[in-house]
Amino acid sequence: MDKNICPYIQRTNLYSVEHVEIFNRQITNNGIHYFPNAIELTIKEDFQTSNYLFSPCINSILPLKQLTKLIFDCYYFPFEELISLLFLTPNLSTLKYSFFYFDDKYFKLIKKDQLFRNVSTKNQIKYLNLHGICTLEILKLMMDLFPRVQYLRIQIKRKEIKEIIRFLLSKTNHLFFLCISKIPKICLRELNTLIKSENLFEHYFIKFVNRDLYLWW
Repeated sequence: MDKNICPYIQRTNLYSVEHVEIFNRQITNNGIHYFPNAIELTIKEDFQTSNYLFSPCINSILPLKQLTKLIFDCYYFPFEELISLLFLTPNLSTLKYSFFYFDDKYFKLIKKDQLFRNVSTKNQIKYLNLHGICTLEILKLMMDLFPRVQYLRIQIKRKEIKEIIRFLLSKTNHLFFLCISKIPKICLRELNTLIKSENLFEHYFIKFVNRDLYLWW
C-alpha cells in the first residue's frame, strides 16, 4: 500500500514467517509487512519486475542476506537481475531458475562482468534446478557461475547428453548427483553404455523415474 495514500499505517514485523511468496505484478518499497526471519523466497508465475530497483524493494520486505532458498516459479526473470539479486544473497544454498534463451554473444560479455565474477567467487549454492533446455554453452555459463553445485537438475536434448555428461564430469569437483528431466527412457541405456565404455565411474547408481533420469556417484 502506498504511504502517500495511507500515511497512518505502521509497518508490521511478522517474526513467525520463514517462507515468503510474491504474487504481485509490481512491487514497491512501501510495503507494510516485514519478515525478519524469512529464509526462503518464491517468486510466482504472474510476477514481473517493474523497474531496476527490484533488489532494494525485496530487501524492504525481508533481509536478503539471510535467505537460504530462492525459487523462481515464473516464466521469465532477467539473468542480469538474477546476478544482482545473488550478489545480495550470499547465504543461498538452493536456487531454482527458469530461462528461455541466451544469445551467443551474451556468453562472452557476461563472463567479463565484474559482478558476475564476484557472485561466482562468493556464492554457496549447492542445489541448482534449471528449468529450460540447457545447451552445452548455457551449462558452461551456469557452472562457471555456480562452481560449488553438488545437486544439479537440468533439461537437455537427447543428442547432447553424451557431450554434456563428459563436460560435467571433467569440469566439476563437487557435483555428485544429477537429474536430467523430461527425457526418453532409452537414454538410460545410452548413458549406462557411455559410462561403462569410457570407464567414467568406478561406482555409480542410475535410475529412470517418471521421465526423469537420476545419476549419482
